[in-house]
Amino acid sequence: MKTMKLTIFGCTLIAALLLSSCEKSMEVAGAAEGNSKLTVQTRADANSAKVSYPVTVYAMNSDGQCVRRQQLLSDNDELSFNLDPATYHIYAVGGATDGDYTLPTLENAVATSVITLNSEARHGDLMTASNTITLSENESNTLTLTMIRKVMHLQNLVINNVPTTVDAVAVTFTPLYDNLLLNGSYTTTSGEYGVALTEQADGTTWQITDDDLYMLPAADNATITVKFTTGQSTTSYSYSCPQPLEANKHIRITGTFEDELILTGTITGATWDGTTTIEFTFSSNGSTTVDTGNDNGGGNQGTQEEGVEEGAAPEVGTVYKGAYVLNSTDDAIYTYVTLLNKTEVDISGEAFPNEEEFKTVISDALAEFNANDTYGITNWRLPTGDELISISMGPVNQILKTISGYDAIANHNYYYRDGDAIKCGLPGSAGTMNRSYTLGNALRPVTTVKFNK
Repeated sequence: MKTMKLTIFGCTLIAALLLSSCEKSMEVAGAAEGNSKLTVQTRADANSAKVSYPVTVYAMNSDGQCVRRQQLLSDNDELSFNLDPATYHIYAVGGATDGDYTLPTLENAVATSVITLNSEARHGDLMTASNTITLSENESNTLTLTMIRKVMHLQNLVINNVPTTVDAVAVTFTPLYDNLLLNGSYTTTSGEYGVALTEQADGTTWQITDDDLYMLPAADNATITVKFTTGQSTTSYSYSCPQPLEANKHIRITGTFEDELILTGTITGATWDGTTTIEFTFSSNGSTTVDTGNDNGGGNQGTQEEGVEEGAAPEVGTVYKGAYVLNSTDDAIYTYVTLLNKTEVDISGEAFPNEEEFKTVISDALAEFNANDTYGITNWRLPTGDELISISMGPVNQILKTISGYDAIANHNYYYRDGDAIKCGLPGSAGTMNRSYTLGNALRPVTTVKFNK
């Protein structure tokens, strides 16, 4: 992992300009200044992002008392400490602006002091560093501190295909660390971070509009909750990540609202030396992990990213792996292609005493499609109402004829998912939707796969 470096080194002369700019921000405790000197200067290595300013530096003696506190505002600032010969613990905090954070003072600072986020403020690009140095009489020393980023960056968050009836969309991350300490560790694990999304012009896409969003990392494997609010009612869907969301990562989430109130998407965590991709599905029945992959960002150019189909996305109206390509949507990273199965199953002759038993029969039928698939395609599901309407019998059947073992789309009712309910209607006709499940005739599933753009 590439890092930012804060270098502390000795010198014996300080320019007058440096004295005038730095002494104003330096706080000193204890007796008169000693005759050993540390000079502090910030820099980032060639492959790292810039250090986050301001950087506040603390020097503590072996008793834990803070004896110097000084702040650097830019790359051009330097600071120096005159100290008695002794061993000192040096701590630095970057990115904690005075208006957004309350930092420990010279008088109350200890290694475990909390870097407090002020009310109504939001986290910035926080970094910390620490090290220990022993100064001898009349000695100048060089000490290098490695600045480590302590937050995640929410770089992108977009939810596609949101029903137009939804009034608000929000996403919450839990459990996160509550606080960052001066020594770079975290405290307590009950924090959460919530962000409201903004509706876009198409009325079905919601996304963040601020690219400057930071949060403390997850205390454990994170739970991501997506909330849809309609009127006075809020429905939440949660997903438990199979691995931690860690500091020093860019987080990119793309979700698509689908049948059965399922939301599919990706979380991409980009460290300075690679990318981790997590596939997940939100559902009213829980959440399942689809695939995980790791791109170490250098070699391995020929390795296919797990969870992503190889090659270019197929055109709508063509055949892909023995299935009909029904529709296609894009986001900034992927192309999502919905496939229509070549076969169907007739379950219209069954008599169901209640809807729950009926849903069990539907679930078992879908499980059969997934178990018996021979084309390497899984996650077959009921189509949404819009997907069923988009099936134009004539053109689809012309393409299906080219596939071995196909069942033609017929002029009878097909099951589809409408929220928690299962309904039926004729393909290609909005006027026949919203019929009771008891009038159903056939089940022909769909699935959505993704391709790199």
